[in-house]
Amino acid sequence: MHLRPDDPVLNVVRAAKPTRWMPDATDIEPLARALRERYGVLLADIWHDGLTLGGLFQRVQQARGKPAI
Repeated sequence: MHLRPDDPVLNVVRAAKPTRWMPDATDIEPLARALRERYGVLLADIWHDGLTLGGLFQRVQQARGKPAI
């Protein structure tokens, strides 16, 4: 799998579970938990259907006090 910063997070989840039409909370909860535990980022606070990997990375970098490149 080749990932790009402009890939929507939902598309990545769909690619990981191709048998489902639409991911549900159980598919996204591991990501939400990891973001909260490792970086203090609450996915629910930043989530929108168009959230991209680059946007997610930017938010994690901001939470860590580092500029996103």
